[in-house]
Amino acid sequence: MKTTPKILTLLCLLIASGTQATLVTNGDFQRCDFNGWDRYTDGVSNTASGDDFTIVNNGGDCQAKVNIDDLNGASAFYANTLSTQLDLSTAANTQLWLSFDWDFAGFDDGSNTADQFFVNVTDSTGTMTGADATPGFLIAPTTTYGAGTFFVMLDNRFNNQPGWFLDFNLEGGYTSDSFSSTLLIDNVALTSLPTDVPGPPMAALLLLGGAALYTRRKQPEGDSLI
Repeated sequence: MKTTPKILTLLCLLIASGTQATLVTNGDFQRCDFNGWDRYTDGVSNTASGDDFTIVNNGGDCQAKVNIDDLNGASAFYANTLSTQLDLSTAANTQLWLSFDWDFAGFDDGSNTADQFFVNVTDSTGTMTGADATPGFLIAPTTTYGAGTFFVMLDNRFNNQPGWFLDFNLEGGYTSDSFSSTLLIDNVALTSLPTDVPGPPMAALLLLGGAALYTRRKQPEGDSLI
């Protein structure tokens, strides 16, 4: 059972009348495949079956796994990227919110030259962009293992714009234990909220969204998000 985003989902349903889900194809991976997602190994489209990208199936509760762990069959020399095109269609007087669960684990040493992961939105030219629609990241490159739920409001300059992609990137580092990390992704959602939500509920939503950015240390054992 996927439990991490339940509070966020419930809060949205309770306080945001008129909330509309914006399409992220197979964002919860409940098809237990990569339909709607592109896979890139060292910048080249990955069409072959292998262990760089796999689906973790916990009794029908599925998550995407990005792998650069050479000992577990990954072939990437540099990086693996899991990407999906975003449908940013939304009505007037609404705001887009993006959320997802992530779990970065492995055996590298966490130093500045260790394996790292980062998340960004990218336009058709490949420019990496953050939630504020300027060059940057949603989650900046980090070598620290951990897990969490990410929840952010996108700048309204994204609204109704075509050609934007959400990228989850896992890169190998330069230590003796590099290329020994994995990244689990689940519950990717894009939601359109009305901008005229009453003040106190929206404040509660912002507070909870901020709390969801908290990350905790996680040992590299097991493949399930919690």
